[in-house]
Amino acid sequence: MSESPIKIKMSLKKLFFCLFILALLFVWKGCTGEPAKDPDVTIHAAPPLKISSPANDDQFTIGEIVEVKLEIKDPLKVKNLELFVDDTLYQTGLKSESQTIKIDTKNGRVGYVKLFVSYTDDKGENHGDTRIIVFFSDIIPAQKKAVKVKLFPHDKASYTQGLEFYKGKLYEGTGHAGKSVLAEVNLESGSHTRFHKLDEDIFGEGITILNDTIYQLSWQNKICFVYDMNFSLIKQFTYEGEGWGLCNDGKSLIMTDGTSEIVWRNPRTFEIEKRLDVFSNEDSIESLNELELVDGNLFINVYGENYIVEVDTSKGKVLSKIDCSDIVKEGRIPGADVLNGIARDQKTGKIYITGKWWPKMFEVIFE
Repeated sequence: MSESPIKIKMSLKKLFFCLFILALLFVWKGCTGEPAKDPDVTIHAAPPLKISSPANDDQFTIGEIVEVKLEIKDPLKVKNLELFVDDTLYQTGLKSESQTIKIDTKNGRVGYVKLFVSYTDDKGENHGDTRIIVFFSDIIPAQKKAVKVKLFPHDKASYTQGLEFYKGKLYEGTGHAGKSVLAEVNLESGSHTRFHKLDEDIFGEGITILNDTIYQLSWQNKICFVYDMNFSLIKQFTYEGEGWGLCNDGKSLIMTDGTSEIVWRNPRTFEIEKRLDVFSNEDSIESLNELELVDGNLFINVYGENYIVEVDTSKGKVLSKIDCSDIVKEGRIPGADVLNGIARDQKTGKIYITGKWWPKMFEVIFE
């Protein structure tokens, strides 16, 4: 027997009511319950080990004890625990437990230092945690002054980028696109006795001479030109970043790039052999430019400043700050640019400095 139309109507009302209640429950559950799981999202567990201290960019002074605190949450997943300082193994055979490792920094270098803790997990896979910290020098730089001994003329058309004595002769590298040259210079007259002009699009930078081979950087062209002593091009090297100053220690080329970093490069391959940051007891020294090695220390022009810094080549510490303001006052004329260019004659031991577009060069002593 079929139901009456009234009963059918009542049943439909009940059905719609039930569906409405179920929809409300679904929405409420979606808003307040557990989130829906995305099959493409992987939830990563916290690593079993981390360096809890120091933090990145924490600052220290050479000589301080640095405490490296390791927090290990799951010792079963930490094996073969080792600590590296600047990629050199500092301590091995560490226990798989939370601990503090003390690092003695009295023989360390200034600048940015990497701490790296490595370990293998229970599956034999390699893992680690890294912090980069900063060290300042533990000495206050001595205050010195550049004092004029003798005055020489200098070609005021030369935008001096590199200055170098080699076997008693003076050489200069100059800058500006279209005006960059490599030149041999007559010290007494300031004139170029011979020169090689760089291509119009090359902005020349620092020079140095090693084993009868001349190296000349370019600013942003990323090319180091290599010549024989007749200024004939032998080959070229390329590098990343900018080229600023260049000198050598008899074995390696020493290069600046306008930052606080100095790099040592292989003269045969131009590969980097060593890096060194330059810091005083207060700050990093940026804009390092033309440089010269004198008695084992680097003397470096700081671009835009009226001083030269003397830098230890093993630790990067600023040993002295040399005030050149009197030299700048006498040597720089209106329209000329900043102090730049420092060279030592190995035969006489005399030191010479000049500037970009200066009409004068000075023999100086630092006292």
